[in-house]
Amino acid sequence: MAADNARADLPVAVDTTGGDRGIDVQLEGAVLAFKEFGIRSVLVGPEEELRSRLSLIAGSDTPLDIVHASQTIGMEDSPTRAVRRKPDSSLCVAYNLVESGRASSIISAGNSGAMMAAGRIICGLLPGIERPAIATLLPVAGNHSPNVLLDCGANVDCHASNLVQFAIMGSIYCNSLLGIERPKVALLSNGSEPSKGTDVIRSAAATLSAIRSVNYIGYVEGRDIPTNMANVIVCDGFVGNVVLKTAEGCVRLIFEQLLADGKRNLLGKLGLYLSKRTYRKVFLEKFDYTAHGGAPLLGLRKLALVLHGSSDARAVKNAIRVADGFSKSGMTDRIAQELTQFDETLMSGGDDLSVEVLDKRNIFQNGKTRNPVLLDLKREGVRDDEEEMDAAHEAPSKR
Repeated sequence: MAADNARADLPVAVDTTGGDRGIDVQLEGAVLAFKEFGIRSVLVGPEEELRSRLSLIAGSDTPLDIVHASQTIGMEDSPTRAVRRKPDSSLCVAYNLVESGRASSIISAGNSGAMMAAGRIICGLLPGIERPAIATLLPVAGNHSPNVLLDCGANVDCHASNLVQFAIMGSIYCNSLLGIERPKVALLSNGSEPSKGTDVIRSAAATLSAIRSVNYIGYVEGRDIPTNMANVIVCDGFVGNVVLKTAEGCVRLIFEQLLADGKRNLLGKLGLYLSKRTYRKVFLEKFDYTAHGGAPLLGLRKLALVLHGSSDARAVKNAIRVADGFSKSGMTDRIAQELTQFDETLMSGGDDLSVEVLDKRNIFQNGKTRNPVLLDLKREGVRDDEEEMDAAHEAPSKR
């Protein structure tokens, strides 16, 4: 209980130099989070500039702490190399605050590859987890709970075992956050037939089909993502990032087209005026990513939220709110406990896995497998560890 109370009093560490919109947006979001929710933040970045900007934005009476960091990791930087070569970057300093117990969590709108690399190097991964994954909530029509999509950009190249771990963590996260018992888990593929998908997807499907503790339902297609067909949708970070950005573009297209058509004549303008409240509820509450703030990087020992690179002050404010809520609920601890229980069930033979499907110990032993399917996949050139993390982010590094 004392540990929980101590954690509840800790501020959220904000990487102020990572986002596309500059430092002011991060400061404005932190100030709003304190004024609206009473949540404290510790701002990490160039101290002199932060104090100067903060005094202009909020005056001198806002109790936000500032920790100096002299370096910045940019979007163009190679993730692992940047983390090792820039130990005094705002991202690394913020992670060290969390690791040392001076902050409850970290939020950053910067390079998501560096976010993953720094979390892995400074804080470490949960026992047995090979890679963390970005888990994003996507809206579903009607009053249904949102769906969880992961990975949304942390890992471009994935092994089958990574997708299996994502599915397990996503299922636990969905149950913890949304209260859904035995969430329906699916792999994103190019068709619903078992023969569809890549070798990696088919191998992951064979494994998940044999795990009774995961409610695996098979494949879903892109058009099924915003439906209640599945609660957790699993894919690699390249596909997930494309899905996320495409969804954002589609929402923007629909909104702008409605406005354009509505402004053409008097009847259309009247329709827009009468529908104003509905449009606001749909586009500003249900479809707007800034309402959720950020997405957790599941699999780390500590709590980290990844923000969209172009996040505004509203997104930063809500990310601080979400991070504080996750911290107080002990979400990371619960995922660790659930993973341990799952591993024990797996090791005791409580699931239907056989050596022909996947060696039991492969899923939670950092990729050291005797399984011929995964060994073949690794021989095809999928890289591991730090080299793989860097290669994975030569592609999009912003969420």
